[in-house]
Amino acid sequence: AIARNMARAAASIRTFEGVAYAFDGAEDFCTEMEAELGMPFKVVDSAKELCGKSDIIFTQTTAGNLVLEKDWLKESGVTIIASGSDQSTKQEIPNDVLAAGKYISDLTKQTSRVGELRGALQAGVMTESDVYAELGEIVNGEKPGREGNEIIVVDLTGTGAQDAAIGQVAWDKLGQK
Repeated sequence: AIARNMARAAASIRTFEGVAYAFDGAEDFCTEMEAELGMPFKVVDSAKELCGKSDIIFTQTTAGNLVLEKDWLKESGVTIIASGSDQSTKQEIPNDVLAAGKYISDLTKQTSRVGELRGALQAGVMTESDVYAELGEIVNGEKPGREGNEIIVVDLTGTGAQDAAIGQVAWDKLGQK
């Protein structure tokens, strides 16, 4: 469900070619999203191939394993939306990727405990002062987003406001059945 909603949200902003890898139902996902969004989607054979084709990468794994490597990323820059690491036992993004570009958190106090930032802090490759911005600062225009060919990691662990909004949508949908 998360991958579909991420694809829908991205499609509301711009057209793209969708690429999927590493989950059961990837073929069905691509077929459904292509039909719904009117944009091409395809399954690739490896995470490395996905990274080499992607300007934007959404990660939503439930595992605690790293899902990509820095040398797999496009030199022209990439934005990684990491939303799978929400417990102190998980990390999807390698520390060298986190330290290589702009790191943006939803809430730094939270991502330092249960997000991707936690691992980089523990390894000593980042400090909280290395956080470029919290997401609200980008959305409000207080700080610029992309400024050229760079790696941007957006670490989303979920905030109370986000959870409340998601809960309301779920409640509304369940109440209609």
